[in-house]
Amino acid sequence: MTTRFSYSFSLTQPKPKVHAYDYTEFLLTLPLHWKQIPNAEEGQFNFRSDELNATITVSCDFYAIPDDKQLRFAEKNLESRLAALERVASSAVVIQRTIKPHSGGAGLELSFVADVPGEYVYLYLGYVTSRKVLNFTLVCPPGWDAAAALFNELVPDFRPLLP
Repeated sequence: MTTRFSYSFSLTQPKPKVHAYDYTEFLLTLPLHWKQIPNAEEGQFNFRSDELNATITVSCDFYAIPDDKQLRFAEKNLESRLAALERVASSAVVIQRTIKPHSGGAGLELSFVADVPGEYVYLYLGYVTSRKVLNFTLVCPPGWDAAAALFNELVPDFRPLLP
């Protein structure tokens, strides 16, 4: 009795379902429907998903921030971001705002969520360290539950390189 084995395999690699963006201060992996949008701002990276009608902005500013000044710096950073949002959307409602020590001890982690009723949800995550401020912002269509789900899906694939 002769036994035959039949099999096949492909020599071409499957197309990736995600794209990894690898920069000096962060790594970000996004599904392919997110496209990087060129801009002229140094240290700022913009991404857009037409499928989700959402945008991500990641920016990094370098400062020498002594440990004893980081909390005040973080507070000012959040205040200025909220003030800028209120200038363009006076109906913005801040749902949550936090500043806490980074779990790895690399500085402070800050965040806020704002809803501009009927227009968009604005979710912000930032880091203040001894050498920089790193910002991750997601702006998506109205609907808190969907916005939170999208943020929670994307943030694990955003890896800040700290400090």
